[in-house]
Amino acid sequence: MTRAAALLLLAFALLATHATAAPAIVASGAWSRPAIGTGVVYLRVANRGPRPGLLDAARSPVARAVELHRSTSGSAMMGGTMMSGVMSMHPVRALAVPAHGTLTFAPGGYHVMLIGLQHDLRPGERFPLQL
Repeated sequence: MTRAAALLLLAFALLATHATAAPAIVASGAWSRPAIGTGVVYLRVANRGPRPGLLDAARSPVARAVELHRSTSGSAMMGGTMMSGVMSMHPVRALAVPAHGTLTFAPGGYHVMLIGLQHDLRPGERFPLQL
C-alpha cells in the first residue's frame, strides 16, 4: 500500500469515527411559555467534552430573530426614587459551556428570546430551535 493510500484510509477512518461519536454538547429539557409576538425558551446545555464549548448563536423558523439573553436584578432610578429588585434583560454575545459542565437557561437568568414570532406559541406546541 502506498503512503498516499494509507493516509487516505486513515482520513476515512478518522471521519467515520468522528461521525459516529456522541456529540459533546447536548441540549435537553427545552420548554417555552405560550406567547404572542415575542417568546422565550429555557433549557439545559451539557458539555460532555474535555474542552469548554461556546454557544454564540441560535435560530428557529418560528421567529424572525433569535437571541441569547440574560435577566438580572438590580437597582434603578425611577421617577426620582431609587428602586431595588428591578429586573432588566439584555442580549449576550456568547456563553461558555464549561468542560464536563452545564449551562442552565431558566427564568430570571439566561434564556433564548424568540423575537417576531411567525405565529402565537400555544401550550404543547413543538418547534425546532438550533443552537
